[in-house]
Amino acid sequence: MGPRGGGASALEDFLRGEVAAPLTDGAVEDLVRPLVGAFEAPAVLGDLKEAMGPAASDRRFAPTASEVLAARGWVSGGGGHGGAPAVAVAIQPSEPFDSFAGRVLCALEAAPRVALVGHAALPHLASSVVDSLTAAGLEVGRIAAFQGADGDALRRIAALHSVGLDVIDFDPVEGAVLDRLRRLRALSSAEAPGAPRTGSAGAGEGWFGLGAVSRPPVPILARPRLARALHLGVEATAGGAARPVRSVALREGDLAEAAEQVVEQAFGRGALGGFASDAVTTVHVRPDLLSTFTACLLETLVEADDDPWFEPPPWVQQDADGAALRDVTAGRRLALDEGATLIHERGLGGGGPVGLIFTNVEPRMKLAGEMSVPGTLSLLRSLDDLEAL
Repeated sequence: MGPRGGGASALEDFLRGEVAAPLTDGAVEDLVRPLVGAFEAPAVLGDLKEAMGPAASDRRFAPTASEVLAARGWVSGGGGHGGAPAVAVAIQPSEPFDSFAGRVLCALEAAPRVALVGHAALPHLASSVVDSLTAAGLEVGRIAAFQGADGDALRRIAALHSVGLDVIDFDPVEGAVLDRLRRLRALSSAEAPGAPRTGSAGAGEGWFGLGAVSRPPVPILARPRLARALHLGVEATAGGAARPVRSVALREGDLAEAAEQVVEQAFGRGALGGFASDAVTTVHVRPDLLSTFTACLLETLVEADDDPWFEPPPWVQQDADGAALRDVTAGRRLALDEGATLIHERGLGGGGPVGLIFTNVEPRMKLAGEMSVPGTLSLLRSLDDLEAL
């Protein structure tokens, strides 16, 4: 059984522990099946049922070994923390489990110690992963579970400038949380300029030469939401993307069916009502199809608003003051300021908005590029030979 976190001091002690070598590629691949098995533990399935409601049975929470290996490949392309003495991987309930597993594997390849920082919505996930991997032969002390991915633990890790921090950008609109973490890291690095550091070189050596220059702070790796785009009547080519983009073409011969596909992939259970990190965010539509398609989309949305299949999961609804719903409200304000037109607003029980649909979105707008608003779908009038945003 792997070590458990016993508070802030235990977390920091683990992250500052003895330096060894990261795992080799082959050793990491041997951990894929045990990692998949960790997601099947009864405690994890119970957490999923409570946090996700009906969406708990979605296949996003039951990846295959091949899906985890594929995710490891594209996750590694988003950057890494090679050379750091430790990496902390923060759990986010909006993330599919293949992506989370990919981040864990990449962390084990990058550093000799990995801390899994759990989220309150999934309290047993981190410990289940630790138990499964150590039972499969992973050396005790290489990985440990702690709580606090939505609070003080991340701030403590940010203040350890030599430790890698891998998070899903859970505050994508205004970025206040991420900005604070990065300021803490910069301040901690500046506290002792020129101080020699050990761990990345031989014993007693600093990062450069005899230690006159200290190692620069390890960057905080904030992985953006995956911008999933659908296309109706236009072709898309990869390139120029501010965020990773996955695009799929819709059939223009049946606009009602296309509208149903959009609503399902933007707000269905697999998309966690719009709050999944890989929910559809954008539909590029050929101008002559936009009016009819929008009418079909609005008709489908009205029906979906009364269907529990399209509700956000409990972990979103039960935290009215949480970052996810705050981002919806902030995104509404910023998108309207940029000139987008709000054509539909999803709500629950007379509360604040849990979903937004905008049209007249243009490529120059933040909503179409660097800003990703949870629970939000954007319609872009697009021409042929479109370059994916």
